[in-house]
Amino acid sequence: MTPPIATLEDSYLIKLALEGEPEYFGALMARHLTVIKKRVLSMVRNQADAEDLVQEVVLRVWRRLATFRFESSFRTWMTRVAINEVLQSYRRDQREPIYRPPGEFTSIASSGDSPHQSLARIEEIQAVRSAVVELPTKYRRVLILRDLEELSVRETAQRLQSTIPAVKTRLFRARRMLLVALRRSNIRGLPSAA
Repeated sequence: MTPPIATLEDSYLIKLALEGEPEYFGALMARHLTVIKKRVLSMVRNQADAEDLVQEVVLRVWRRLATFRFESSFRTWMTRVAINEVLQSYRRDQREPIYRPPGEFTSIASSGDSPHQSLARIEEIQAVRSAVVELPTKYRRVLILRDLEELSVRETAQRLQSTIPAVKTRLFRARRMLLVALRRSNIRGLPSAA
C-alpha cells in the first residue's frame, strides 16, 4: 500500500513525477507554490504580473525537473528558478521599448473626415510623434509612461526607479518641451508662443 502523497519526501515525489506520474508533480507544487508566489510578489508588486511569472516558474520547473540535483532542498532550487524568471522579466522589459506605436491606423480615414481633414490629422499625428522622439530620453520616457500608457505618478516613478517629485518635474518639463516643439511645427489648435 502506497503512503499518502502528503507524507512523501520531495525527492520521492520528484522521482515519481519524472517517471510520468503528473499527480506527484502537482503535489510537489501544492507543497511549495505558496512560498514561491510570495517571493515573486515581493519582487514584482503587481498581482497580474506575479501570477504570470509564477506560471512561467511552474512551467520552467516542470521542464527542468530532471536537472534538479539533490544537493540543496527542492524549495531552494525552485526559489532560485523563480528569482531568475523575475530577473529575466526585468531584462526583457528593459530591452523592449516602453511604447510601441499602434499600427498605422492614421491611414484609415474616418467616415466624418474629408480628405483634407484626414491628411491634416495624419500630419498632426506625425508631427507629435516626431516631437516626442526628439525629446531627451528622460523626458520622453516619463511623457510616454504618464500620458500614453496612463500610468500613475507612483507607477511611473517605480518603472523609472525615480522619486515622485522627480517624475512630476520631468513630466512638467517634457510637456512644456513638447508644446514648444509643436508650436514650431505650426500645429493648429495650439496656443501661439508668447
